[in-house]
Amino acid sequence: MPRDARRPHRRSRGRPPAWARGLSPVVPLLEVRLPARRASHPLTEILHREGAEARLIACRLVERHPRRLLRWLDVSLPTERREHLVRALQRRLRPGEFALAPLERGRLLLRIVEPAPAGCTATHRAGGICVSCPLLGRDEAEGWRIVLPRGPRTHAFLRSLPSVGAGRPGIARLKPYRSPSTLTRRQDRALRVAYDLGYFDYPRRNSLGDVARALGSGRSATLEILRRATSKLAGGRYREELRARTVR
Repeated sequence: MPRDARRPHRRSRGRPPAWARGLSPVVPLLEVRLPARRASHPLTEILHREGAEARLIACRLVERHPRRLLRWLDVSLPTERREHLVRALQRRLRPGEFALAPLERGRLLLRIVEPAPAGCTATHRAGGICVSCPLLGRDEAEGWRIVLPRGPRTHAFLRSLPSVGAGRPGIARLKPYRSPSTLTRRQDRALRVAYDLGYFDYPRRNSLGDVARALGSGRSATLEILRRATSKLAGGRYREELRARTVR
C-alpha cells in the first residue's frame, strides 16, 4: 500500500479547504427600515395625476457630477391616457431624460434619468441595495427598506441618516437581514416535527394536537407557526410570479 494511502490527510491549521480557496468571505447583512412617509416627487405626481401605477424594475447611479439616478419602471395605465402621460413627461423633463417603450396593452417600460436623491447616493456609497423604493410615493407600512453589508461604510451610512432627505427620518428598525422566505429556527423545527409525524400526509397520521404536544406548545400557537412557515415557503416559490400577474 502506498505510504500516502496509509497516512491520513492533514490540513494545515487555519488554512481553508481547497474547495473554499479563492471564494469571497461571507459578509453579514444588515437591514435598515426608515419610517414610511408620503414622498413628494415630480414623476410620482405625474403618474398619480394620470391614473398610472409603477413598479420599479431596477435602478442605478450614473457616474456623473452631479450624480444622476437611472431607473426602469413598469408603468400600467389606461391606453387612452398614454398620450397624456407622454405630454406631461415632456413638460417636466428635458429631452433625453426619459424614454418609453410599449410592453403590452396598458403597460409601458419607462426609462428615466433624474437628479439622485441624497438617500440613494448614501446607500450606493455604503454598498447597499434598496428593497423598497420611497420614490414611488406609496404609503407602504414597511417604509424604505435598505440592505447593507455590515462594516465601516455601514456605520458611516447610519451616522449620515439625519441629513438624508428632508427632516430627520430616524430608524424604524435595525436588524440582521433575513430573506422573506427564510424560516426561523422555531418554524423550521415545527415543520420538521409536523412532517415526521405525518401531519401533512393524506390521510393524516397525526393531528395538530399531536404536533403541538411534540413541540411543547398550544394548538393555536402551533397552527400559527405552521401557517407562517408554509406561507414563507409558498412566497419563495410564487412571489415574483404573483407580482407579475397582479400588476395593473
